[in-house]
Amino acid sequence: MAETASITLLSDIREMDRVAEFVKLLAERTGCNTDQEHRILLVLSEVVTNAIIHGNKKVRSKPVEVTALVTNSELLLTVSDQGEGFDPGAIPDPRKKENLLKTRGRGVWLIHKYADKVTYSDNGSKVSILIRLP
Repeated sequence: MAETASITLLSDIREMDRVAEFVKLLAERTGCNTDQEHRILLVLSEVVTNAIIHGNKKVRSKPVEVTALVTNSELLLTVSDQGEGFDPGAIPDPRKKENLLKTRGRGVWLIHKYADKVTYSDNGSKVSILIRLP
């Protein structure tokens, strides 16, 4: 049986506490273990942070919409911002030698590393993340 949940966030980094609460709610609904909960929190935190900072440019009045579709075996998270989007293929690989010492630029790589599937739409202003549940 599928179940949905959603949250609307202000474009303010202080909203990350609400993201953690949302993930805790999802963990309870899915019955996932602590490791899985941390994986979901990592991925969702990275996507929401990018939406706030890069998508909405920290314009507090621009919302970030997060929806979750929970099934018996999967969690589908969708995050939408009000920005112009971006080209995920243009993001430099943080594992390349010239990028190793940079203090930023690992978020998209982490998202792809810890999610089972990531897709972009609306020019990159909407990100869908699939996480398979144990």
